[in-house]
Amino acid sequence: MDNVEKIFNLYMLANKLKTTLRTGWLHWNVENTRIESVAEHVYGTIMLAVSIYANCGQDFKDLDFEKVALMIALHETEEILIGDITMFEYQKVKNKKEAGRKAVQQIFQDCINKEKFLNIIAEYEDRNTNEAKFAYMCDKLEADIQAYIYRNNFNLEKANPICLNDERILKMNKQGISRVEQYFFENDKAKFSGIFKEIDDYLKNLEKNK
Repeated sequence: MDNVEKIFNLYMLANKLKTTLRTGWLHWNVENTRIESVAEHVYGTIMLAVSIYANCGQDFKDLDFEKVALMIALHETEEILIGDITMFEYQKVKNKKEAGRKAVQQIFQDCINKEKFLNIIAEYEDRNTNEAKFAYMCDKLEADIQAYIYRNNFNLEKANPICLNDERILKMNKQGISRVEQYFFENDKAKFSGIFKEIDDYLKNLEKNK
């Protein structure tokens, strides 16, 4: 297989994420608007990272931002083969890490820089470095922002029962939380620090004032 064919094949694999819809929005039954694809989520996460770094770069002087961008671009590639798995799909979540590892090994198996890409993805998954923590918080915060954008398009009457009957959601209901975007905010709030927490708090205030 020559380089041109390998380049084309890898791109065609990645292109599938353009038409792979984000499963969570399907489970929560977003209506009256077009549901984003995984590729659109990746783009949104990269632009959120750019927005934060462009305005708060002085707070991240030791951050390798190019590595952050590459992490965000690559970390969803496993979903080409295993699909977008939500936190409610217990059996799949249980096996996701190993399935994802095998998926990215298969996807990048013919690449000269295979080990570099696999190491970047593994670093993201381990979340032990500043770059991985930054990329992870961008990923979670972007989903919260998208939930806020969709806030008027959720139909809980038609939502997947695995979401509505999840013990985490039922616990939030008892706390008076009833909107889907509020579920996202509450579930993710402990994951944020620094400017990410400030943005999350700002988002919550926007939601309250709507």
